[in-house]
Amino acid sequence: MLSGEMNMTEKRNSRIALLAVVMLLSGALLGLISEDASAANAVGFISSDSPSGVSVTFINQETGASQSVTSSADGSYSFNNLDDGEYSVRYSKVGFLSVLDTWSVPSDLPLDDVAMYLAPAGSTSVTVNVKDGGGTDINGATVSLMSATTEDSWWTDAPVGYTVSNSTDVAGDAGFDSLTSDEYVIRVEASGYATTFGNTSDTNIVMLALDDTNKQTVRVYDPSGSPLGDATVFMYDATSSTWYGANKVGYTYYLQPSAGSEVYVYAYHGSNNNPSVLKIASVSEPATHNMEVGSNSAANDGIVYINSAPSQGAQSVTPMYDDRMIKLNPGPSASIDVTGTTDVDGSHIVAAGSEVNFSGSSSTSPIGGISYNWGSSSDVDYSASFTESGTVTLIVTDEFGATDSTTVDIIADGEAPAPDFTATVKSSTDDDGTAYNETNVEEDYTTVVFDASSSTDAVGIDSYSWDFGDESTDTGNVTNHIFANPGNFDVILTVTDVAGNNDSKTMTISVKDVTIPSAEFSWSYTNETGGMVSGAAMEGEPTHFNANGSTDNSGGDLTYTWDFGDGETASGVTTSHTFGNLTDDGFNVVLTVSDASDNADVISYNIKPAQKERPDLYISELSFSNDNPTEGSTVTFEAIVKLLGMNITDSFEVGFFLDTADGEQIGSEIVDGSNMSFGIEHGFNVSTTWKATSGAHTIVVVADTLNVIDESEEKNDLSKVITVSSEDDSSDVTSMIMIIAVVLLSVGSVGYIYRDSLFSK
Repeated sequence: MLSGEMNMTEKRNSRIALLAVVMLLSGALLGLISEDASAANAVGFISSDSPSGVSVTFINQETGASQSVTSSADGSYSFNNLDDGEYSVRYSKVGFLSVLDTWSVPSDLPLDDVAMYLAPAGSTSVTVNVKDGGGTDINGATVSLMSATTEDSWWTDAPVGYTVSNSTDVAGDAGFDSLTSDEYVIRVEASGYATTFGNTSDTNIVMLALDDTNKQTVRVYDPSGSPLGDATVFMYDATSSTWYGANKVGYTYYLQPSAGSEVYVYAYHGSNNNPSVLKIASVSEPATHNMEVGSNSAANDGIVYINSAPSQGAQSVTPMYDDRMIKLNPGPSASIDVTGTTDVDGSHIVAAGSEVNFSGSSSTSPIGGISYNWGSSSDVDYSASFTESGTVTLIVTDEFGATDSTTVDIIADGEAPAPDFTATVKSSTDDDGTAYNETNVEEDYTTVVFDASSSTDAVGIDSYSWDFGDESTDTGNVTNHIFANPGNFDVILTVTDVAGNNDSKTMTISVKDVTIPSAEFSWSYTNETGGMVSGAAMEGEPTHFNANGSTDNSGGDLTYTWDFGDGETASGVTTSHTFGNLTDDGFNVVLTVSDASDNADVISYNIKPAQKERPDLYISELSFSNDNPTEGSTVTFEAIVKLLGMNITDSFEVGFFLDTADGEQIGSEIVDGSNMSFGIEHGFNVSTTWKATSGAHTIVVVADTLNVIDESEEKNDLSKVITVSSEDDSSDVTSMIMIIAVVLLSVGSVGYIYRDSLFSK
């Protein structure tokens, strides 16, 4: 190491130490150790033979914040409270080549030294004279000379010739000293004039005033269509890399570009309405432009975008327009939204032959003006059908002509999936289960686990859909189901792949019926007026039985068996039965209901039919024409027949019998029942004659001897004793003596038996 270099290093270290002490004493280091990590202090040094007086200017690339300081005698400079982020920094000093640097705060802290080098110099002096088209000197014009030796500009990869600048005096002159003998490019800017270029071979510059020859009229509207009179409108002439503000009159803005220039027109209206920009590729005539602000969400109110880096000396101008940063257009960002497909690992799957919809509406550009190119369409949306796989490309172009492209791959799947599943039957959660075997599923008890994991597809399965055949459904590759009712159920699995292709598989599950039916029946009869009497029965009338109230969860056919409790049976859901021979205990009617699985239920009801109303015939009186006839005489028997309960129409016989009702019939009379009236007050006379035979006889009269009339009580007879004297009275005396003898003998026998009782004291 040379001694000079050692001395310089020692001096620099001493300066660093001294500055640190000063900052510590002044409290500047408090900012560096602050808990607020979003702000930092930066200290740097210029490394050159003349380090003082260097202008250090930074621009925060996110916020646009800009600040300049000048280096001290020791070459140091500092900035306090820098926000984290990216910075562009330019170091400039007359006589030195400018340097562009970038900072990333806080990762680039502490800052590296910046070396600056002397610019070429000489002994040549140049005076540039600036006049307008009429020969009048222009005072205050900015004249810049650029040498062939380049220095860093504000734009990366866009160097600029070492630049010296001066302003014209009242005579229109701007003088420059210590130049080399090389030729310099001249750039002259003045308010109200078009930027003019030349070189030091001819230092007389004539500038043309801006006029209305190619006036561009601009009106600015918000998204609702309302005109804005407080917008900021300006233009950038890319041909000369010059910025011009607009003249505003009311709600109209006027610009005065030069013929043939490439112009970019900007309209800004605060952060609530994002800016708008339009490009005029080559100005040739006056024109009117309507610009809408607030519609491009990708625009930024704090940034002005240009198409390419400035040229012809403008690179050295700080890239700010008022308080807005000037940046290169990053270009559009192409984006495709796809509908009608299924995304799998970034691929778009569609069934072969299906239409796919594409949209470029999510593409963005900070300057707007996007146009779309799908190859066969220039609309924002595009549709296409795919019989085979393919790629769709979208190219978007922004207002400046910058492009971006993106692609999506479409996989056309024409093959349906292969559905498959198994069924496992479980009786509890702890049960490992057994494979379904057509007999091991019971209603409302066993759980059937369906597993479709064995289904396959060439691309990928998207969904599994189950229909259990009992109006229940489910999804998922594995599911379980309890069948609430017996029967055969077609379980259908539908597998759909990611392209929308689907196929199904069916398995029939037989569910055993283990639930008994519920037996129930009702009964009724039809009365004499034709009305139905529910829950009752009548003797001799059909009783109608109905078992429709019986139920069974199987929904299948049921068998109905009836036992009427009187030895009679029947079958069927409805039947009729007539009860006769009533008993006091009634009849236990039993219904047995059975389903197809022989599950049965029994129900019984005790039915006591009502006794049917009947007529009642009886003999109320019996009389003889002669109560003591003699043998051989004729005796007339007369009887009165009465009817109770109800009238009758049938004819019946009244019979007269000797000694018993089953004995010899000695006479009869046929009675027409329609001639009788019921009621105890009414009677009907019947009679017969008899040739008397000797002895004591019982005459029996019977009403309805042939049982023609159905009566409520069959006690229809009346009897009376008649004694007939014999023609031979001796026989009667003898009979009487014998009777007396028998009586005396009987009394004597009784007296002998009870003698002790009778004659004891």
